[in-house]
Amino acid sequence: MGPQPSAFLPRFTAAAAARALSVSAHPHHPTPCPSPAAGAPASSPHAFHAHLASVAPHLPSLLAALSRARAARLPLPPATRALAATALLRHGRLPDALAHFRLLPDSDPTAPLPAPLCNSLLAALASSAGSLAHARKVLDRMLAGVVELDTVGFGVFVKAVGRKDDGLSEVLRLVDVVGRQGSRINRSVVAAMVIDGMCREGGIKGAWRALEELRLRGWKPDFVAYRIVAEEFRVAGRVEEEGLILKQKRKLGVAPRKAEYRECVLELVSNRLVTEAKEMAEVVVLGDFPIDDDVLDVLVGSVSDIDVDGAAMFCKFMVGKGRFPSTEMLVNLCENLCKSKKGDEMWEIFRVLLEKGYCKNARDYHLVVSFLGKAGKVREAYDVLKEVKRKRLEPDISLYNALMEALCRNDLLRPAKKLWDEMFTSGCSPNLHTYNILITKFTEMGESEEVQQLFDHMFQKGVAPDCATYTSFITMLCQENKYEQALEIFKKSLTQDAKLASSVLSMFILALCKQGNFKAALSVMCSVPSNVENLNSHVILLKNLTDVGEVEMAMEHLKWIRSNCTSNFQTIMNELMASLSTSASLHHVTKLIQCLHSQRLVDDADPWMKLMRNVYV
Repeated sequence: MGPQPSAFLPRFTAAAAARALSVSAHPHHPTPCPSPAAGAPASSPHAFHAHLASVAPHLPSLLAALSRARAARLPLPPATRALAATALLRHGRLPDALAHFRLLPDSDPTAPLPAPLCNSLLAALASSAGSLAHARKVLDRMLAGVVELDTVGFGVFVKAVGRKDDGLSEVLRLVDVVGRQGSRINRSVVAAMVIDGMCREGGIKGAWRALEELRLRGWKPDFVAYRIVAEEFRVAGRVEEEGLILKQKRKLGVAPRKAEYRECVLELVSNRLVTEAKEMAEVVVLGDFPIDDDVLDVLVGSVSDIDVDGAAMFCKFMVGKGRFPSTEMLVNLCENLCKSKKGDEMWEIFRVLLEKGYCKNARDYHLVVSFLGKAGKVREAYDVLKEVKRKRLEPDISLYNALMEALCRNDLLRPAKKLWDEMFTSGCSPNLHTYNILITKFTEMGESEEVQQLFDHMFQKGVAPDCATYTSFITMLCQENKYEQALEIFKKSLTQDAKLASSVLSMFILALCKQGNFKAALSVMCSVPSNVENLNSHVILLKNLTDVGEVEMAMEHLKWIRSNCTSNFQTIMNELMASLSTSASLHHVTKLIQCLHSQRLVDDADPWMKLMRNVYV
């Protein structure tokens, strides 16, 4: 007896979809990669099935396991094939999933074709461009094997068929066949899907005919379906036909059931058929039919990755009904609006949210100000800050920082300085992030006096600089050839923290080397206290000396390291030799290697010596 079918199925229940929401809505935490021991080849089909189930959530491990089984010619029982196809489909590997599905037997009574896999594969193929022929073959196998069809599988397929030229006759043939077999298909929802697909392709007359044909066959088009056709006639300016459709709707249509559309939308999202979910939800929302808040929340999060305008529409509909999207979904939508440079659309959403009372505390306002700033809507962000003050909510430092960052990003330094003054007037003290925002911007502008004042102000207020603060300031001073001043700033990091000073030292040496001030860099390296880790800084200096052909200077520094840092000398040599592969000049590297060889610091077996011999040969 073969292994039992795995519970790892391609689709969730609607409740699971509501919990899982969408791939884009939640940050993805990948499943930890199984250990090498877990990846060892299984000795039997039973053992391999268990192993495959354990690695199924992790795509590289899944592919590696299947590859090893194929190389070992391990026979896979139908349940294992179904597990592989299901897992591959979940990872979006549609061709691979189809390949495994094709190897499943049709006539094995002990392992019938699994309905969840069949329906998910059918829907995925039907929604994938150029794969409708493959979907037809899957459907034929399902019908021949009396595999139960569901709303998503059959609905997505017949919608795709109906969108083709003269597709209605094929749709009607299919609904007749499926209707005779009986299934758990929601016929009204499928009818709406077919009508919607035909109208999206401009087939209004065909859609009107489909309403009547489907009704006569017992597929009961509901108000949603009738409204789709009526709206198309309205948009086309054909008022008479629109009126006739609306009369038919009142006389022949049935009231849509919110729960049925909810179930279908959530299943579409859980199957990652986001475009199909969006299109179905659009006809519900635009027709002002009832839809649950959590479904809208799912749509805002999942649709924003593929159609940010559609997601914004769902969000506006939700807010218009006096309901708010979750913070997580709103953040995801705003991030995609920023990527799409749709700041005006974002402000419109936030404006309505503010009017409806979305913001209850400073944290909510921070989200609004932060995203408005990222979208370049600085004036609007400033107005929101004023509203916070009017409501006496006492904006915290994170809100000021969000606006400060937006001002600096848009080169609005005068308003940034004004905001700085406002912070102190309102009793809000700047933190490290505030100082770094301003210091980074002023260093970009070359305003060394402003940076020095801010730097001194930090110490006066007891705010300790971090590596970013020191790096920005020191790099600017090096660019202005103010070596002595840069050295003084570096010394402050030495007194603050040895680990911090080590990171600052590397950037200091790099900045000096970029300016060609190698003597200063050597002087700094020779004066670093022993408690400060400096291996990386030595390598940076030696590599830069070699790149510009200062090989003699590099050799002198190596001698100094050998005398003063004996315990670290070999480690530095190893790191230096590894870094030379990125050097721009083979000539300078060759000269250094020759010098090192003459000093017996590199032996004949070194890879660089072998390379040099090959080059010369």
